[in-house]
Amino acid sequence: GLDTFEFGGENYRDKRKNTGNLINLPQRERKRNYNVNEYFRESLNQNSTSQKAAETKRRKKTQNYQDFQLFNKERLEFFNSRERILASQKAQKIAEIERLRTSAKHAPSIQNARVDVQNGGSREELDAKANSLESQLDKYVLSPEEEAEKQKLLAEGFPDWSKKDYRAFCASIERNGRFGISNLITEVSNECGKSDNEVKRYYVSFWLHYKRINDWQKVIEKIEKGEKKILRLRQIRDAIQEKVEKHFDECYGDLFNQENTELPSSDELLDHAWQTMKVKYFPGSKNRAYTEEEDTFLLCMMHRHGFGSNERIRMEIRRAWQFRFNWHFKSRSSQDIQKRCEAIVKMVEKEMEEIKKATEKEDDANHSTDADRVNGTETSVGNIQMTSTIH
Repeated sequence: GLDTFEFGGENYRDKRKNTGNLINLPQRERKRNYNVNEYFRESLNQNSTSQKAAETKRRKKTQNYQDFQLFNKERLEFFNSRERILASQKAQKIAEIERLRTSAKHAPSIQNARVDVQNGGSREELDAKANSLESQLDKYVLSPEEEAEKQKLLAEGFPDWSKKDYRAFCASIERNGRFGISNLITEVSNECGKSDNEVKRYYVSFWLHYKRINDWQKVIEKIEKGEKKILRLRQIRDAIQEKVEKHFDECYGDLFNQENTELPSSDELLDHAWQTMKVKYFPGSKNRAYTEEEDTFLLCMMHRHGFGSNERIRMEIRRAWQFRFNWHFKSRSSQDIQKRCEAIVKMVEKEMEEIKKATEKEDDANHSTDADRVNGTETSVGNIQMTSTIH
């Protein structure tokens, strides 16, 4: 048969292989380090690194004092820095004591006469020096007075108050004012889960140390803005109450003066009073979209539910049978009712102010008339006495 290694009349089977194109790789050399000193040196370095990492983990973490927790941060930072300095000095002394102890193990004894011992280099002297340093370790701590002051400063703060609790407290002050303590305590206690005494303590500390908060100017500005709003609502309430009570006195005053008469409640009076009440309109205050009857109804509903209770007033309009066919008035939104109530309040305040000025003017006139009468009487008495003296 044919040989597959034969080509062109030449047989390549027995020819020597050409290995010139192959790469002869050198034998792999294994690096073996049998240096005992280097081995232990590497092991000791690894142990020291792990010890440093463990010491770093065990290092006491300083507490992060938040400004709204009302700590005296400057004074506490002073004590913390002083503790760190003392701890660092104590660690240096401990390292020196360990070095002295190690040196004392290999140092010759002072009683060994065969060895020339240097002054301070004997085992007994090194141990004595280490004991002396060890007895001084207790002084690297805060003094009792400083420790007592630090504990007092820590007790003054509120570490368990979070940012959420602080925001709820500020929002409650804005709603109730700085003097609405009872409502403030109830709201914060229910929202944050704090006890009443704890909220009271935070309230007192807040007004004593509010300047410790970083943005205390903005906080006080918001509180003052909320108090102005409360004062304005109180003025509106007083004006509405004065107007309604004045109308009650004019229409139902005789009813209250009668004896053995069953008196109606305030709600029953309001249900009938708005139909006979009058509103004094000033130039530019009359609105064609609202009648006087609708304005007096809104005024009485503000007296019942309070200024700003627009949704309740809107439901009162829908329930009033007197307006069952007044689709324009019944279809007013809360925003429309709020705008009209603000206009009515301005008219009522202006009317009450004019009545107050007229009353003061009348009182001044009566006072001047009474003074003239007294002066005239005194003059007459003086003339009579002079006449009797002459006679």
